[in-house]
Amino acid sequence: MERQLAGIRARVAKSSRPKTLLVFGREPGTLRNIDASGGVGFLHDMLEAAGGIDVLADIKQQSVTMSTEQILARAPDVIIEFHYSRGDKTPDSDLSAWNSLPAVPAVRNHRVYILRGEEFVVPGPRVGGATLRLAQTLHPGAWSR
Repeated sequence: MERQLAGIRARVAKSSRPKTLLVFGREPGTLRNIDASGGVGFLHDMLEAAGGIDVLADIKQQSVTMSTEQILARAPDVIIEFHYSRGDKTPDSDLSAWNSLPAVPAVRNHRVYILRGEEFVVPGPRVGGATLRLAQTLHPGAWSR
């Protein structure tokens, strides 16, 4: 796993590091009750290894409940939502709720994504694969070389 993470870090090392917001929960179809990854924990660590900057790195908590005002103030370049459960049938069109924040660079530049999978729930052997998926989302060009 450490070799895999080192390989990912090396692959994205020369890429710009986009300010990224990792969302792991919100009220479906709205931007209410937004739960995001703060500046500690395995999601934060995976994001850094994947070549992103956590827009909430200064908040030393694993989970932060955010308002739309806070998202506007943090101005992420990329927003990644995690959908974990196998039974989650939330359509990708649910991302359209973000269109209500056109001033956010991630929204304006169409860099709002959903990543599905249980590998984003619990740290363990799947962290390498989850970090790779994050890196490929943040830096698609690093894998087309």
